[in-house]
Amino acid sequence: MPKTGKLNLARIVYDAYPHSDLLPLDPEKDCRDLQALMEKVRGTEIGDTLFQFLVLEIVEGGEGTLEGTIRVIERARGDVDAVLQALKRARCARPGEPQKPRRPDRRSDRAHLRIWRCRDCRRCLYRSYRSLAGAGAPFCPGCGREMRLT
Repeated sequence: MPKTGKLNLARIVYDAYPHSDLLPLDPEKDCRDLQALMEKVRGTEIGDTLFQFLVLEIVEGGEGTLEGTIRVIERARGDVDAVLQALKRARCARPGEPQKPRRPDRRSDRAHLRIWRCRDCRRCLYRSYRSLAGAGAPFCPGCGREMRLT
């Protein structure tokens, strides 16, 4: 952080980014401020398009402030999450292909995980009997109809 007391957003982004040490950037020189970082990202092939995207979004939409940067990153996270959810729905809705349940992280949960599918929009939910105890069958988040166990 500079001695002026002002936050160095470029350095915060660089330090927080996973594997930033692999980027062809000199943090002392290239991350002294957002403009310097943007010039380096635009003028050099750094090999990481996600980092490039983040820097450009922060500079162009973040107004150079911490609050603006947070707003831009939250919006980007929401956009990426929307695409991820659409891909997951597409995985569940492929007609004619047998559906495989998602593998849980813990082995002890595998026996309890069940697939619930909507009859109309074919959306899938992965829930255990334990999580549904007392609540009954889940309702589809897409169309609101009761789902059935497959």
